[in-house]
Amino acid sequence: MKKFQFELEDILSVRKFQQEQAESELAKSLAVEQEIQRALDALAEYQTSIQKQMRGNTSFYDIVNATQFSGFVRNKSEMLMRRMAEAKVVSDEKRKIVKAAMQKTETLENLKKSQQKEYKIEVQKDDDNEIDDIVTSRQ
Repeated sequence: MKKFQFELEDILSVRKFQQEQAESELAKSLAVEQEIQRALDALAEYQTSIQKQMRGNTSFYDIVNATQFSGFVRNKSEMLMRRMAEAKVVSDEKRKIVKAAMQKTETLENLKKSQQKEYKIEVQKDDDNEIDDIVTSRQ
């Protein structure tokens, strides 16, 4: 009996490769989002520490510097938020690509499994027929 061979194995391999590539691209875009989020968190933390230092401070120069720094933080935060929004759009697109790749791969894998089941049933039938032939030939 010949061994089971899935006719679309090459296509399945290509689809799996495409899925892995799409997952890798998604991971990269999520890493960009995380990096932006870390920058936002660090900026907010630094702003909070400056505000704590300024409590009760009456120095004109310190107050002016703190005010200017607050403006810088606001501008930098807005820029980071825009980048975050762009990164989220890219990540959403990558998620859609991964989902589509997974569906294509899953479809082929399901087809392969069903063909394997049919093959096993066929092999079992052939084995049963062969055994029947042997038994009937002895009688």
